[in-house]
Amino acid sequence: MQLRDYWLIIRRRWWLVLLVAVAASTASFVYARLQTPIYRAEVRLTVTPSRLDYGLTLVLENLLTQYQQQLLTRDLAGKVDDALKLDLPVDRLLSRVRVSAVTNGYLLDITVDDSDPNRASDIALTWAKLFIEKHQADMAPLDPQDRIEIAMLDKPLPGELFFPKTKQYVAAAGVLGLIVGALLAFLLDYLDDTLKTPADVERYIGLPLVGSIPVATISSAPVPNGKARVGATEGHR
Repeated sequence: MQLRDYWLIIRRRWWLVLLVAVAASTASFVYARLQTPIYRAEVRLTVTPSRLDYGLTLVLENLLTQYQQQLLTRDLAGKVDDALKLDLPVDRLLSRVRVSAVTNGYLLDITVDDSDPNRASDIALTWAKLFIEKHQADMAPLDPQDRIEIAMLDKPLPGELFFPKTKQYVAAAGVLGLIVGALLAFLLDYLDDTLKTPADVERYIGLPLVGSIPVATISSAPVPNGKARVGATEGHR
């Protein structure tokens, strides 16, 4: 099958391709509208040693993973819940929080997902503040030159919509629908064994087509002598 044949199939069944694409986009839009919106707020903490010392820097790289785990404790989650009066189970609150350590910049990223953008920001801010307070209390007995400082880089903004991304979902579903529609069109054409064009006849018999006979039809238009008019259509048999 040549490239021209594929194009002819698409042109003959374009309505099917378009129908599948529209159906997929519509279904994706309806699905997105039925979902509960989730907003994500983020706060970034900087972790810096009190002095520029190679040994302290190596210790800091190992401590980042430990700080990451400390940020995800049930104890800290309970304190955040009490401070904001969220009245949420600790495990449920923890499931909304993600913490990642950036070793090459000595950073800790805290992200909070919630159905309320302002509440997501409040949780992230309170989470960071309580952890910093706890860390400062742990560092207080140490010599100032041996301390590791943790500070908030900036206060979190109200959460941005994280899920669902309606426009992206509809666009992706539309593209996928076009592909599925095209495959369905090729499948239907493959299952259809009727001969529609002279080229189909040549491929079927394996011989070149010498000529074709137009299909004769009887026109219903009246003529002066009362006889029917015989005409030829553009089809072939």
